[in-house]
Amino acid sequence: MPNFSLIKTGAAFTVVSILISCSTLKPAQINAVEKYAIATKGISTIPSDIYFRVYQLRSQAQSIQLSGVIATNESERESIEALQMDFNDKFKFLDLVDSFSYAYRIVGNYADMVRSLINESYLKEFTKHKKEWQSSFDGLVITYNAACVKRVPPSTKIPSSVGNIVSNIIQEIGSSKIKSLQKKYLKDAISTAREPFEGICDDFLNTDIPKIRKELEGMPSFINENYKDFLNHLKVYESQQGNNAYNYYRSYIPIYSNWQLQLKELNILINKLSDCILSLRNGYSVLEAYISTENSNSGTPAELKKLDSDYVALLETITRFSDAREKLFKISY
Repeated sequence: MPNFSLIKTGAAFTVVSILISCSTLKPAQINAVEKYAIATKGISTIPSDIYFRVYQLRSQAQSIQLSGVIATNESERESIEALQMDFNDKFKFLDLVDSFSYAYRIVGNYADMVRSLINESYLKEFTKHKKEWQSSFDGLVITYNAACVKRVPPSTKIPSSVGNIVSNIIQEIGSSKIKSLQKKYLKDAISTAREPFEGICDDFLNTDIPKIRKELEGMPSFINENYKDFLNHLKVYESQQGNNAYNYYRSYIPIYSNWQLQLKELNILINKLSDCILSLRNGYSVLEAYISTENSNSGTPAELKKLDSDYVALLETITRFSDAREKLFKISY
């Protein structure tokens, strides 16, 4: 015979659980989610930019060295072959940057969707482009999952559960009010994405960061050797033409100075970015727990405060070096 008292207790527990999961978040919790989403979106654009800038330095050093070789090379065929090799190298790198950027674009796009569940004005803008957003997001996930097995070591694929909740949210956005969307989906949207989000952070910290740092370690000598080779070819070219190389030096010395500044910036920037990614990774489970508690009066968790601090430091670094590059340009020409 069934134990009706146990059945009633179990049913009551289920109802309470559902009510808690669908309860309205407090303002402090809403603020914490929005700040986390903003930081995630901002940070997600930086890794691909760093990849590009590191290779840009290498490519510019190669191009200057190549221009010196071509200027003194009497074989047109050899010059064309060298140019074609240089182009193929650049094109392969652009493909590589795209493959790296899929993960961070997925993270940034997902942060957009989460923010649309907590900010009314953001929701209105998001609704206008929700179909394009979903098409882009689905395409990124397919491409990323296909590339996961090719990485060394292999990356964790985005599970179908993420696609399922995305589809459900997108379907209701535009027809449901933000409070309804928030109650129904926000906590699930965060909990469902936790594993792949932490996996992407781990990939960056354990695989991508070491690769970038190794590239940066060898960059000063690479730049110096290519620049020295360029100067040697320049002297030969100018002696052949009977010209004074002063005007060339005046034009190319500022380029070398800019490279040195960028090297300094990139080394600092990669450390700041690493701090941010680690804070995102450590803060995700803390955020998930924070918005699931009924007692949020204890204040914002320390991990989320650290993310805010690290993100501000990253933005300040970008601004400081942007100003420095502008000043360097003004005094160099």
